[in-house]
Order: sequence, then C-alpha cells, then structure tokens
Amino acid sequence: MQRRRVLQGLAALAAAPSLLHAQGSAPPYPQKTVRIVVPYTTGGSNDVIARVVGQKLQDAWGQPVVVENKPGAAGNIGAGEVARAPGDGYTLLLTNINITSMNPALIPRMPFDPQKDFAPISLLGTTSMVLVVHPSVPVQNTAELIKYLRERPGKLSYASSGNGSPQHMSAEMFKSMTGTRVVHIPYRGAAPAVTDVVGGQVEMTFGVINQLLPHIRAGRVKPIAVTSSKRLPSVPELPTLDESGVKGYESEIWLGLAAPAGTPAPIIDKINQEVRKIMAEPEIVSRLGGQGIDVLVSTPEQMRQRADQDLKRWSQIIKSAGIQSQ
Repeated sequence: MQRRRVLQGLAALAAAPSLLHAQGSAPPYPQKTVRIVVPYTTGGSNDVIARVVGQKLQDAWGQPVVVENKPGAAGNIGAGEVARAPGDGYTLLLTNINITSMNPALIPRMPFDPQKDFAPISLLGTTSMVLVVHPSVPVQNTAELIKYLRERPGKLSYASSGNGSPQHMSAEMFKSMTGTRVVHIPYRGAAPAVTDVVGGQVEMTFGVINQLLPHIRAGRVKPIAVTSSKRLPSVPELPTLDESGVKGYESEIWLGLAAPAGTPAPIIDKINQEVRKIMAEPEIVSRLGGQGIDVLVSTPEQMRQRADQDLKRWSQIIKSAGIQSQ
C-alpha cells in the first residue's frame, strides 16, 4: 500500500509540469472579433473577396469577422493601419499586388515596409482588367485606338482608381508601349472612375472586369481588350492586348490576406488552413468566378515570393517607362 502511494505521488509530480503548461498556454484563436481591413472603397474585387472570405471564416470560427474599408493613398492608408496593429491575429489586411509590389516601386517614401511589416497568410485570387472606351470614341479594336490616340496626343483622358493604382500602372504601361499620350484623371476609388467613363466625362479606362462587365453588356462602354496573358472566360470574345499587337503586355492583379509582422506562426497557419478549405468549395469558386476573380491559394512563403518577384518586375517597368507618382 505504501509503495503504491509513493508511485502515485511520483506520477502526479511527473504530470504537474505538463498540467501547468496546459493551464498556462494561450487560449485557442480566435476569442473575439477579427477585423479584415480593405484599403479600398466598397464594390471592387478586394472588397468582394474580403466579404466572401470573412463570412466563411465567421461561420467556421463562431466569432464575428468584420470587413472595414479604409481607402486612400493607393491603399497605403488602410495598409498602414494594419502595419501598426498588434500582431495577434485580430487585425488582418486584404492586400494585393498594388500594396506589395507597385507602391514600393513608385512611391519614394512609403509609410511602411511591405516586405518587413506584414506576415503573408495566403493568396486568395487573381483578377484581370479590361480596356474600355466610351461609345462616342470611334474605334473598335486596339489598332484603331492606338492610331486614334496618336493622331490626338494629349487630347483624350483616362480614369483610374487613384495614383499608383493597378489601373493607373496598367494605363501608363500601355502608353509607354504604344507611344501614345493620354491625360490621367485619378479618382478616389474605382466606382467613381467607372461612373465618369460611363457618363462620357472621361474617354477611357483600365478597370477590373467585375465592375465593367455589367456596363459592357448594357452597351454603356465599349470593350477593346483584356490585360491578362490569356483571354477571360467571362468575355472570351475579347482578345488580349498582347495578341492585339501590344507584344509582351500583361497586367494582372492578385489578391491576398496578410497580418501584421510578428503574428504567431500557429495563428498564421490556422488562418491559412481555413482559407484553403474555403477557397476549395465549388460554390465559392463559382461565386467569385462570376465576379471575374479566379481562385488562387498558396502557402505564406509562396505569397511572399510572388510579391518579391512582382516588385522586381514593376520596378523595372516603372523605371523604363518613366512613370512617376502624381
């Protein structure tokens, strides 16, 4: 009997460190509301994918996941807020190629370091843009548009969702590669930019397909070509700019999820795994596809590599084209 008590006591002592460790470990994530900051206005691809993913995360976790739009400065205002947030997994960023790879190449003094101040979680998807003109512009294809612009240097204008935006960069690359001069009219978001092209105040724009598709189908704008390397399933009749004679032209927007630097790896991994489950659902693939977004997931490291590669590419494009932040 005495020997049994001694053995029981030794077993209890051996188990004590493990028990204390379990009691002192962090509670399972998440325990409260998670914010996803979208650094752009509502209605665009960034906003659409954030709300789809946010709702699914909320359903899976049983905790509120809210989407907050913080537009301005080509995404830098909202991204800067996330960069300064605690790295605890409760503030996330809907990021994209603009924030990680275009702004750093274009803006001399960034308010944060996209490569050091964020922890990548996963890519979410890609979307392409389409070049459209107002119906009053008497052209039907890329060759006719280039000829028309060359004959009227500086007479026409194009709208973008803001200085340094993918729409701005795509248009400037087009101008550089075609030797045309078109006046840039920046707006605070894609929605007002598209509105003024539809209204005829501005002659043309490069816009994301999900925002322009309803206007294309209604005949309110005239589509010319898409910016991707391949034709889009939603508008298969539209050629790419590359096959339309602007050889080598390609501009694609990727979207992803990131957290502030220092966020614990187990939290990053948990979100990554949940995102992969969400984006594999056929209903989600179909829903986003209808908005012109192709699902694309990744590991955190793959997302970082994509951002680094695109930073090098756009740095070269911006330098060779002489593009400047306005």
